[in-house]
Amino acid sequence: MTGEMTTTDTAPRAVPRVGTSLILVSVLGSTLGILVAQFLDNLGVGLLAEIMGGDAVVFNNRVELEGVSDLAWAGGFLLCLIVGFSCLIAYPNLRDRGAGRLVFLWVLLHTLRQAMTAAINLPMDETSRLARAYATLEAPGGLDVVIAAGGAIGLLLIALSAAAAFLAFAPHRKVVSTGKKRLTFALWVILIPAVAAAFLAIPFFMPDAESLVVRMLPFTPIMFLATLAAAPGTTTVQGPDEERMTRFPWGLLIFLGVVLVVHVWILRGGFSVDPRQWG
Repeated sequence: MTGEMTTTDTAPRAVPRVGTSLILVSVLGSTLGILVAQFLDNLGVGLLAEIMGGDAVVFNNRVELEGVSDLAWAGGFLLCLIVGFSCLIAYPNLRDRGAGRLVFLWVLLHTLRQAMTAAINLPMDETSRLARAYATLEAPGGLDVVIAAGGAIGLLLIALSAAAAFLAFAPHRKVVSTGKKRLTFALWVILIPAVAAAFLAIPFFMPDAESLVVRMLPFTPIMFLATLAAAPGTTTVQGPDEERMTRFPWGLLIFLGVVLVVHVWILRGGFSVDPRQWG
């Protein structure tokens, strides 16, 4: 789907550079991560609503509930948290060491970002999904602040530890041999793709009249500022001795095109989480 990174048999170039294909894989991987995270958020709400005996219709940028309490709005937070940490556990054991692994990394980071951001916003936005669910509980005072603090700490730790994971995709050890070079590599492979993905994801969530997804997209790269800041001091990653080349990600481009069609022609019109209502 995403192409592969291959090691050439020739000697490394005198001045290895961050390849355009690697940057593009990172941009598309970040875009896919945003889409997966939002879909899981909506699907989780719908699934919990169905479990609680209600009805749910999932759209490309929102979910509509009927016949269920506001507790169902916690479903998205829970599903993103479960899937994100499951991916985090699975990541070190992935056999793919190339482009597919980079895409997987973006997906797990954005999924965890979706959950942690919801936790952070809990005491600050009473109209948010998690806040509406929290309001249905008889929780002790101050617990929402504790949850928010935990979300902020978790998000920061994940962002900082992601620096080493991204630096491992360096095409050659010379690209990450100094703090300045690691910062430059992180800028091109982490922060710029995160910003570009926030704009590339907009068409997938239009029209946005009934949700805040598009308006919140510009805030998605903030997490990766911490990753960028941690990159220069991350010396545990040395990079390969022989230069790795990244193939142009035709497969990932085509896949995102299919996902766009699904968003426009299926999710924009909504679908019931209950399969008995399909057809």
